Amino acid sequence: MRSIVSAAITGSAGFLGTHLVRGFDARGARVLPLVRAVDGASPAGACPLEAALADPSVLAGVEVLVHAAAVRHRYGVDASTYRASNVDLVERTMRAGARAGVRRFVLVSSVGVYGFPRRLPVTEEHPYAPRTLYSGAKVEAEMRARRAAVELGIELCIARPTIVYGPGDRNGMLDKMAAMIRTGTYRIVGSGDNVLHHTHVDDVVEGLWLAATRPEAAGDHFILAGPETTTLASLSELVARAVGRKLPRRRIPSSLARAVATVVDVAAERGIAFATREPPVNHEKLDVMTVPISFDGSKARRVLGFAPRVGYEEGVMRTLRGEWPADARVGATP
Repeated sequence: MRSIVSAAITGSAGFLGTHLVRGFDARGARVLPLVRAVDGASPAGACPLEAALADPSVLAGVEVLVHAAAVRHRYGVDASTYRASNVDLVERTMRAGARAGVRRFVLVSSVGVYGFPRRLPVTEEHPYAPRTLYSGAKVEAEMRARRAAVELGIELCIARPTIVYGPGDRNGMLDKMAAMIRTGTYRIVGSGDNVLHHTHVDDVVEGLWLAATRPEAAGDHFILAGPETTTLASLSELVARAVGRKLPRRRIPSSLARAVATVVDVAAERGIAFATREPPVNHEKLDVMTVPISFDGSKARRVLGFAPRVGYEEGVMRTLRGEWPADARVGATP
């Protein structure tokens, strides 16, 4: 493994970015946090990303640039916003880095570029099949980055984490599920036996560190997936236990949920409803929760030595409780 002296991290004020700054610093790198705007919540030593883009000398001495800045997948974001923030910004940042002499550019992409293939587990060689504006922008970003890397002569590594969760994620899948369970409004859709595959943020940080430091990562792409899969029913039970609530036994039939989602999507598309607020259900949400998905992490393990360690029980407890209580290890009811 090649050690690095200095790394710049875009999106350093975000959920993943804050963990990356701490993780890279703990591994001995001098970190330059790049943020949208410097404020009281910014990491120490943060610099506005636009300042670095306007004056690449800000990046002088940086060996690796990890690009984690992006508009996250959320309801109501239009294609032009995704393109500006998740596509155009990638190439602008790569070009600034190349002018400053940055050796490697690590692009944080998403497994959303694969959609929901029927053949599981998904490998790196599955074709692109994005199903949302967000994942479509990620595909375009990857393609632009590959072309720019060849033109600029900069090493490129593309990392595709599965859905990332962990402490500090205030708008993620687990946080939303926990909020609904606390208020008694959560119901499992369908049988709940569909497989799901997430990655704890600690493991993603390790994977991105390997993408930044391993010589073998140059010019390649990797899925970063957690050490185990779960099911919707098992995950729901674990989240309920973490927040000290009982999970309702009654479930919603998939056919009913899909019928409601169709009405919601049509109403939103026609501007009849949900113009200013996120609907409680739509087909995108149902896909994430109910369509089976799993990923093959063997390439990252073989090439990078990536060995994810945080399983669901530990990860959920640390995410929702901010701790890893001893009773969770034996499955005791809190």
